[in-house]
Amino acid sequence: MDDRQFGNMDNESREKLSEEIEISKKKQKEKDLLRKKAVAYREEIDTLIISSEYEELLEFYEKEDLKRLSGIENDIAIFQIILYIYQMEQRENVEQGILNGVRSMGEAVERYLQMKFLLWRVEFRDEEEGRAAFQNMQQISIPFLKYLIHTSSFDKANTAYKLAMFFKGAGKIASAFAMLNYTNELSPDAEIVFCEMADICMMAGKYKDAAACIARIKEPSEVLVKYQQKWGL
Repeated sequence: MDDRQFGNMDNESREKLSEEIEISKKKQKEKDLLRKKAVAYREEIDTLIISSEYEELLEFYEKEDLKRLSGIENDIAIFQIILYIYQMEQRENVEQGILNGVRSMGEAVERYLQMKFLLWRVEFRDEEEGRAAFQNMQQISIPFLKYLIHTSSFDKANTAYKLAMFFKGAGKIASAFAMLNYTNELSPDAEIVFCEMADICMMAGKYKDAAACIARIKEPSEVLVKYQQKWGL
């Protein structure tokens, strides 16, 4: 707004505008002050990460300043997500999780973004290239993948199924089975999913479990027949 427009306003409107400008300036000063504090907060976060004091890190992130910074600083916001994933992993007793081997907040954020991009590549671009890159990734837990699929994937069930097959191809059958279970949660009762679950059980010599998976198929088709031929049944 220029001076001429301001001069044409009535007193009440001028006062209201001036008040809004002052409020905006105050908020900006608060943001600037927070950003200055963020430097020290990042250093403290890195110190806690290096010493693997994750519970203290969770407590540290409860600071009001950190909550506010999560709204204006991208890396601090992403690390809050990472801590949420860490808590998911803890509830599922994951030993090698998202923070394993990480030495800084920046490194943790980079790991998260790398995996998010890789998931996007698997879903939308080159599946084979994504498969190769995925199988070279080490710190990938099922809770981590579930979170990424839930928040970032367009075709969630299909993406989860692809990842299950990646795990199976890499010989990580426990992870493959877990991801197939998640696929079934996203899109229940798909015959191919139960067949793959049964196939994993057959590979592991768990024949009763395989039979239980097959029994979950509501309307068997040629899909099941092909798997039964594979199993010699």
